[in-house]
Amino acid sequence: MSLWEAPLDDSSIHLAVEGSCGGTSMGIQLARQAISGGGRVLWASPELPNGTRFSQIFAGMDLTASSRFHAMNLVGNFDQALESLLHTANVLPGVNLVVLDDYCPDSGKIPSDIIAGVNKMISDSKWTTLLISKGGVSMDDSPLTARGKKKINSDKVWLLTRPDSDSKRILWIDDESISLRLAEEGFIN
Repeated sequence: MSLWEAPLDDSSIHLAVEGSCGGTSMGIQLARQAISGGGRVLWASPELPNGTRFSQIFAGMDLTASSRFHAMNLVGNFDQALESLLHTANVLPGVNLVVLDDYCPDSGKIPSDIIAGVNKMISDSKWTTLLISKGGVSMDDSPLTARGKKKINSDKVWLLTRPDSDSKRILWIDDESISLRLAEEGFIN
């Protein structure tokens, strides 16, 4: 079994997750992948990733590699925070992943100012963008819905679900399901 790797192809990914199923861990793992490939990562969220979880997923990497992980606090005026994030991404060399984690409220409609800001960021980006948010209850036969998926101009919509109370997870990319297991070191396939 090996760590799962995602295509980091300069696309925008809207990742909707069930609560407590590992959305932030997925983002950290993609950050590790980007940095392992020689890239730089910008991470923006209201709270920094859990230090223990970060250390587990980044275990075995050269300590200097973590210097290519840049975290920003996503609080206050959302437009100003995104403007700062975009400026930083365009100034730093080698940015190939920008992660917005918990960028919107956990439930309900995503506010229109957040959708507008995210869409502007997506249109101005030259890197893979990962948007992580809580999903909503689906009204059809899909396991989860990505809130705002018709308004957010992402290239891809992924759904991360936890079918049972164990470490198994299912990542839905389009109509394809990928069975993963969340271990200490990250998602394994």
